[in-house]
Amino acid sequence: MNVNTLIKNNPDLKIRNIIIDNIEIKIIYFESLCESSDINDFILKPITINKLNTISLIKNMLPSSNFKDINNEKDLLFCLYSGFTIININNDFVSLETKYSLDSGISEASNEKVIKGPKDSFSENYQNNIGLIRKRIRTKKLKLKEYIIGNESKTKVSLFYLDDKVNKELLDEINNRFNNINLDYILNSNSIIDTLSNNSIFQDYIMTERPDYVTYNLINGRIAILVENTNQVIIIPRFFMDNFMNVDDNYQNYKNVNITRIIRFIAFIVAIITPSFYIALTTFNQETLPTSILINFSMQREGVPFPSFVEALILSLTFEILREADTRIPLVVGTSMSIVGALVLGEAAAKAGLISPIMIIVIAISSVSSLLFNDNDLVNTIRIYKIIFLIFSGIMGLYGLFISILILIIKICSLKSFNYDYLNNLKRFILRR
Repeated sequence: MNVNTLIKNNPDLKIRNIIIDNIEIKIIYFESLCESSDINDFILKPITINKLNTISLIKNMLPSSNFKDINNEKDLLFCLYSGFTIININNDFVSLETKYSLDSGISEASNEKVIKGPKDSFSENYQNNIGLIRKRIRTKKLKLKEYIIGNESKTKVSLFYLDDKVNKELLDEINNRFNNINLDYILNSNSIIDTLSNNSIFQDYIMTERPDYVTYNLINGRIAILVENTNQVIIIPRFFMDNFMNVDDNYQNYKNVNITRIIRFIAFIVAIITPSFYIALTTFNQETLPTSILINFSMQREGVPFPSFVEALILSLTFEILREADTRIPLVVGTSMSIVGALVLGEAAAKAGLISPIMIIVIAISSVSSLLFNDNDLVNTIRIYKIIFLIFSGIMGLYGLFISILILIIKICSLKSFNYDYLNNLKRFILRR
């Protein structure tokens, strides 16, 4: 194994040569991945002071808990790119772990608001993430199965499960899928889930950065997938009612939580149906409205140049643009953008006669209801079905609305999440103590 050929395109690769009793010792490491002080204090100093010139002496004398013998070039490259330092003596190689901490550390979850419960969250550090789970479930029944996936990236991916809770058929299914993954690079959790998921509009997996949420699901027989260099942990399977359940529910009074979950379910329906229901009533089925309400709606729409259907599409698109802008730009600017979009643009459009006030109210009700959900996958699902419902209602009125509702129900009932029915955990929707 000739390591000198690696230097050409790797300027951060360092090779330190030490000669002790006419025996050459090479210390090989990436300075961008390794902690220099650890190499100086625990490798270079002990070797030079104690004159360690054989691999056996080094393994006996150096203060390291993680030694690994290198037998081929593949293992050599894997250890180098994983932050290990390689010691080479007479074509014998051994590696010692000297990783430099390149992650952001343990901090509070940024994408999932914590109302009650622990504040720690997963980080990019693979071992830290494992520790955050192990410190919560201290039992030998907690099992960890590790894979190396990615022909080039050699990314560590692990399965966490409780041996007495998990469904063995589900575990075998995931093992088989992992063994069939053939990718060159695994960059994050999405690279893994794209090969496992059914790619439906309704996602069959949960992505979270909260260790307590992962622990809760492990106890309930699910599987957690940890991917190296990412702070998002995958939980499988996912069911429809998981969209309306939150880990913070476990820290609150169960009677209040049941009401909250019902409110979330109602908000999901309102977010999807409200614009299309208004379009159906005012455009095709006006006879269903009381005369006074119909006259009021007609007066508000006086002078508006667009049909109600086009008006609803424009307002819905405008809100989604503002929501995406608020998500992507810095926090302070985002708050200002929300105020400008919601107040200035909405009021100006109504006064200019481009948009009717009642349509602003309808879209606002739908949009605020969707804000109850911070899962991007679920938010995108609501967006898609909102447009589908609008199109059907804009073409056939209430008949189109009922047809689109039927399509949604059939879709949900027909879905599978890793061979489980998507409506599998309906009975767990009501929290009991």
